[in-house]
Amino acid sequence: MDEALIAYAGLAYFSASDLSLVTVSDVITERGQIVIENLLPAAYSSGGKGRLFYLGKKTYLHDVTDRVIQWRIDNKIKCLDRELFAGLPPESRLFLKPNGEEFGLVFKNRFEGDTVTQPLQMQRKFKTFYLPEGVTLATLMDSFIENFWLRKSSEGTVQTIRDLMDLTGLTKETLRTKCIREQTSLQDILENLYK
Repeated sequence: MDEALIAYAGLAYFSASDLSLVTVSDVITERGQIVIENLLPAAYSSGGKGRLFYLGKKTYLHDVTDRVIQWRIDNKIKCLDRELFAGLPPESRLFLKPNGEEFGLVFKNRFEGDTVTQPLQMQRKFKTFYLPEGVTLATLMDSFIENFWLRKSSEGTVQTIRDLMDLTGLTKETLRTKCIREQTSLQDILENLYK
């Protein structure tokens, strides 16, 4: 299960909120097949926009999703008595705690009328992982953007930015600052450190 959470963050740009809210029916069809691509509902996003995600057919993400399904069935965690949705209730969250509970969202009222939720339980879960120094949920998500940019930028900057907007829900300006950077030599960096 932990492997799937990390994979979804780094390879499909799922935030802690997305990981907490994604349901079985978002990634598994009624016939029990793992989707190749789908749209995350706008309700998951703080920006209120749906977002495309891609799992692929014969990919690592497809395999890890299959292992999540098998783990839930083997451990009898929220299962159906029939084969629809691969034997899992379609409305249940895909990622559950080992005891079968959902990862909750906490409402934070910073000012009156504020209804912002924060995925504190999922964020705490990521802090329990033994990830290399500097690897966090945020850096995994940034690595998705950087890898996509490196693979696709030869097709053209404008189209790659548009594709990233569909996949991440981020604005064009935010993506430009994350993707289009001026190359700086190591010597320039060191000289600027000691000015």
